[in-house]
Amino acid sequence: MLDQIQSEVIFHEVIDSTNIEAKRLIENDKINKATWIIANRQTSGKGRNNNKWVSEVGNFYGSYVLPINLDHRKIPFISCISSLSVYDAIKNLLPNNALLKIKWPNDILYNDAKLAGILIENLLSESASFSIIGVGINLKNSPNINNHKTISIKSIIENEVMPIDILGTLDTNINNYLNILNSDNISELIESYKNNCWKMRNRVRFLQNNIEFEGILDDITDTFEILIKVNGELKKFNSGELSFSYKS
Repeated sequence: MLDQIQSEVIFHEVIDSTNIEAKRLIENDKINKATWIIANRQTSGKGRNNNKWVSEVGNFYGSYVLPINLDHRKIPFISCISSLSVYDAIKNLLPNNALLKIKWPNDILYNDAKLAGILIENLLSESASFSIIGVGINLKNSPNINNHKTISIKSIIENEVMPIDILGTLDTNINNYLNILNSDNISELIESYKNNCWKMRNRVRFLQNNIEFEGILDDITDTFEILIKVNGELKKFNSGELSFSYKS
């Protein structure tokens, strides 16, 4: 499986967090090319908004360290290509792809239950810039997360998928989508994302500054912001400004 991976791979049996380890390696000038940091178990995994990511043995935990050689206006699309890469890697394993969706900006749901999550942290400086793409996929176990339904691939297909089995596909997908991004074919990325986006053109509930709103998820812009129609008015949000309720 490893022979199909273009990027460097660093394995750990147990680590606090693959994203934290990525930051340590960057800060100590130990990474200068695309690199995966993989762990069988994390003791301090985290998701978006500092939520704890429960890391049971048997699931996929990895961080992809990407040296950024992009126009900085394209950086928001790292979230887009990461979501599509994980979505595509999972899609080919499942019998009913229609139930698999991307919840904006970068959760993967199956039948409205969380199957995978992505945490992106960008380290930008004048000397060198990196994007750390943390990926967690419920291959074997579906952890208990407050207020969120979860599901695992094993519970869907009744076969066990090993973390190493999905790593090569993820690596290939990310590199393919990076090529599309570098070719300036933004519209192709946005259309692929919208075609697989959870609740697109449907009513959603979302939180902004701890206040709940309702609206229609209307569109994704060419700068990878989301448009929601609230009381007849279109409002634009970036990925850090709101979170959706899974009860939508």
